[in-house]
Amino acid sequence: MNDYIVKNANVYTQDKEHPWAEAFAVRGGKFACVGTNEEVEFWVVSQESEVLTEPVETLDLDGKFVMPGIVDSHTHIAMSVFLGGDDDDAFPMYDCQSKEEVLQKLRDMVREHPFRLFYAMFYGKIEILADDPITRDDLDKIVRFRPVILMEGECHSAILNSAALRYFKIKENTEDIAPGLSRYDRDENGRLTGMITEMTMVPILATETPKENELRLGITKLLSYLVSRGVTTIFDAGNMTEEDLIFRTFKAMDEEGKIPVRMFMSHMLWHPDMVEDAIDQLKRYKAKYETQNVRLETMKMMFDGTQRIHTACMVEPYADTGTSGGTLISEERLLAFMRDLNHAGIDFHLHTVGEGAVRKVMNCVETLRREGESGQGEPFRITVTCAHDEVLRPEDCGRFKELGIVANFTPSWNGGVCGSEPENMQKLLGPERGLCTLQSRTVFETGATVSFSSDEVELHNMDRWSPFWGMEVGLTRQDPDFGQQLVDGRKDGGTAPVYPPADECMTMEQLVEGYTLNGAKQLGIEDQIGSIEVGKDADYLVLGENLFEVDPYRLHDVVPERVYIKGKLQSIL
Repeated sequence: MNDYIVKNANVYTQDKEHPWAEAFAVRGGKFACVGTNEEVEFWVVSQESEVLTEPVETLDLDGKFVMPGIVDSHTHIAMSVFLGGDDDDAFPMYDCQSKEEVLQKLRDMVREHPFRLFYAMFYGKIEILADDPITRDDLDKIVRFRPVILMEGECHSAILNSAALRYFKIKENTEDIAPGLSRYDRDENGRLTGMITEMTMVPILATETPKENELRLGITKLLSYLVSRGVTTIFDAGNMTEEDLIFRTFKAMDEEGKIPVRMFMSHMLWHPDMVEDAIDQLKRYKAKYETQNVRLETMKMMFDGTQRIHTACMVEPYADTGTSGGTLISEERLLAFMRDLNHAGIDFHLHTVGEGAVRKVMNCVETLRREGESGQGEPFRITVTCAHDEVLRPEDCGRFKELGIVANFTPSWNGGVCGSEPENMQKLLGPERGLCTLQSRTVFETGATVSFSSDEVELHNMDRWSPFWGMEVGLTRQDPDFGQQLVDGRKDGGTAPVYPPADECMTMEQLVEGYTLNGAKQLGIEDQIGSIEVGKDADYLVLGENLFEVDPYRLHDVVPERVYIKGKLQSIL
């Protein structure tokens, strides 16, 4: 159908002035009329003699719920394919609860696969090792002459044996990439312990580059899943290696008609030395690889790290170590780089987990806005997004709105950051800060633009990529993975403790806005998508139940009955 009308629907438009409708018309892939059944039917009659060349078809939804297409505003599609799933299902380590359990799993794997050239597995939560860390010496006792790589589940650190350190040319005198952030852990004598953090892991991620056909298969799998869950636009927040291969693959797939969504890609900066040439590099990528659906308009920077390995940049030091984490570049250099980005008209998306990282970005934006308003510099015109924002200073929450910075959160983390318990966060941050993280509702209620995303990089639990999984956790601050398995394979939700603070539970209205219109604002295309309004692309979902009436603990099971992009029905596998 090219021109058609939808009637007898329960349409949540995300249009502030007219939030509900019961019908709309689609013409040329765009919403042409939105309102009551009578208004849309009158529109058809008024158009037939002058504009419409074919009879208009009618889709009667019999009261079903319709909402705008979803924007997943921070993903890692290709990176997830690079990391892969758990290839060693016979030896899963995700649920290990102690150092000895991890080491025993490694022994079992070596016993079952004695001739492997290397051993690499995810071992789960790093806090299980907090008081008894695994070292290179522990791994050397099990495997001495072949590389062993154990990566923690949050994907921000790894433990290597001596053979792996040699393989990746990490020596006792190798300098850290960014002190406090991307570093090689050493003991009190300056000897490498085997633990490496953040971007020091890039060589590891580059060791096994998938072939282009494997990359295509992985991309197709992920895009098919996301479309089936109502995602119609995606922001890919970067890949640390093989950007040419990745962009080339996306371009070829789109030219073959195999990219159903709008893909907004980014050039990721993970090393300080990349900053100098970053703008020219992004321009080269843009000229070479952009297509109709694959856009390259954003710079991404891994500005700080993560709480659980003390690499996120803090204003107040960590309670357990007294350290404050670090950032990829200094605030002074960040300001100069943002000034260049503004001049070039390139949007900026930053990984900012810690309160110190967020504050440094805010300070830079404030300076640049002041320069522009005073005539001492160019008007500030780019969109800056701070992603993750796990810990915020109370006095900084309102600055997102004041400075026009987008706050990007991942609601599925609101049940516990990557599974971290409140007790661990209190150990890291102290009793007060540790119980006041992920303040997405507080920031939303300041009037700031808050967008939502999946930010998954693992394929062994695809359900967590679903925006409806994120909506459930954002609404309840309880993780469905804590539920009991039911006979039909679903989880019995509601059994997990509410992750503090309970008053940060979001409303469904906020969640839908963050997953639709605000995601479009982050990408600068709110005039094209994000709401069901006349003139915008006809991206919308049809659900069997009203999203506002679904049992909150069943939201993670929601699957749209139909997904439309630019008015065209998508195949849902």
